[in-house]
Amino acid sequence: MRRITTTLMACLMMLFVAATAQAQDITDQDMKDYAVILLAQKSITEKISPYVNGLIEQQEGIDGNRYAELDAIAKGDATKLASGTPTEQFEQQFYATIQKRVDTRKKAASTVVNTLAKYSLGAKKYNAIKKAYKSDSDVKAKVDQMMAELAAE
Repeated sequence: MRRITTTLMACLMMLFVAATAQAQDITDQDMKDYAVILLAQKSITEKISPYVNGLIEQQEGIDGNRYAELDAIAKGDATKLASGTPTEQFEQQFYATIQKRVDTRKKAASTVVNTLAKYSLGAKKYNAIKKAYKSDSDVKAKVDQMMAELAAE
């Protein structure tokens, strides 16, 4: 029994050391690169809502409130909308068109993030920083500060 306890303690110590070593492998430059990636993603995704609003304004017969109602029903899937009457068919087609354009922009943001992560940090380091960003308040604060400084430049 004592041997099992000793082995278990040794394993736990190794895991702790490995986790600490992994967290220490993240440099300030890595966090700055991660901040750049987040800013690029934010830059693309922040433009989606104004783009959608512009498309809605150009379309006669649908306003922002009606689009919000359609979106609450469909939740991204135009096939969930009723399509019996000509008006419903029009709304379904319009919603599907908007969703296709939104999806294209979201995929673009994802592609940018993946490309930057791959070539600036590498997938392993990117995922380590992403995990630390979500779980470690010090890393999050530092990355957020870097994002603010970069955005101010």
